[in-house]
Amino acid sequence: MSDTDDIVKEFLIESHENLDRLDRDLVALERDPTSRELLGSVFRTMHTIKGTCGFLGFAKLESVAHTGENLLSRVRDGQLQLDATITSTLLAIVDAVRQMLAFIESTGSDGDRDWSSLVDTVARLQAASVATSSDGEPQRHGPSGGAAPAHAPDDSGSPASNDPAPVPTTALETTTFVDAHPSLNGRSETCVRVDVGLLDQLMNLVSELVLARNQVLEFSLTQRDSSFLDTSQRLNLITSELQEGVMKTRMQPIRNVWAKFPRIVRDLAASCGKQVRLEMEGSETELDRTIIEAIKDPLTHIVRNSVDHGIEIAASRSERGKPAEGRILLRAFHEGGQVNIEISDDGNGIDSDRVKKTALARGLITE
Repeated sequence: MSDTDDIVKEFLIESHENLDRLDRDLVALERDPTSRELLGSVFRTMHTIKGTCGFLGFAKLESVAHTGENLLSRVRDGQLQLDATITSTLLAIVDAVRQMLAFIESTGSDGDRDWSSLVDTVARLQAASVATSSDGEPQRHGPSGGAAPAHAPDDSGSPASNDPAPVPTTALETTTFVDAHPSLNGRSETCVRVDVGLLDQLMNLVSELVLARNQVLEFSLTQRDSSFLDTSQRLNLITSELQEGVMKTRMQPIRNVWAKFPRIVRDLAASCGKQVRLEMEGSETELDRTIIEAIKDPLTHIVRNSVDHGIEIAASRSERGKPAEGRILLRAFHEGGQVNIEISDDGNGIDSDRVKKTALARGLITE
């Protein structure tokens, strides 16, 4: 692999991490649009993506990222007020960048898709002016309902193939990070990337070492040489510590899975015309990497079902005396030597009669 290929590979890895961070920060910023810290983080991340792809010669990718940076610059400078439409447009830019990264990974180029409609949407938003209302609050005037794209990638991680659809600005959803929402900036100074295959190979070698250690310990039971016994005990200690250390390298916080849920909940709630708040507790709870991969899709499916089928629309909730905004809680914790993961919502639950009628209509059951 050439040095250029290495640079592009590193760019793809870092850009995917940056896009995941943008998803999280944009959803959080929509809930707290006055947060200078979140806005600064979003702007810097978009600027980093734009600058790197320009250096590597991906002109189309640079153009779309530059469009997003310009829109964020207007928001940062107070010329535009962040709302659901602008947030959705920025998320659509994230999706567009993600699609072009997929092209780069598979073909080496940023693709031939025309993103002019997205660029035009951003241009209309940028043309919006800031006026001052009678109470002195800034108010954005510009295209209403013209905009804004935001589709989360599907569960398989593949980018959407159709143009983003407008998202209703009346269905505002929020995400609450119960745990601290740490910035990832600066982690590169203390972390290195290691290929998963190399970790698995290391784990296999440690397993072989443990077997050899056990054989030595069994043999030592028949020996009286003190030097040999001391050496075998030392081998036992080092092997145990090495095994524990390698096991830790496979552990990942569950937030690696949960990080995608705020975006999924936001987009799905908007498409369903619902108001949903997502709360997460225990996101630093660690699991083995293989378990993380195994539970990712089932957890995503459950969360989507909570939004789509569990949480009612605001009018129905109000009729039942509930808050208009529904709540989904993700909770992970250690108990009794096990990791427990709970997903709950305050919706009306599954309508068993409706399920029965659907099953009858599809011929899955009989009367």
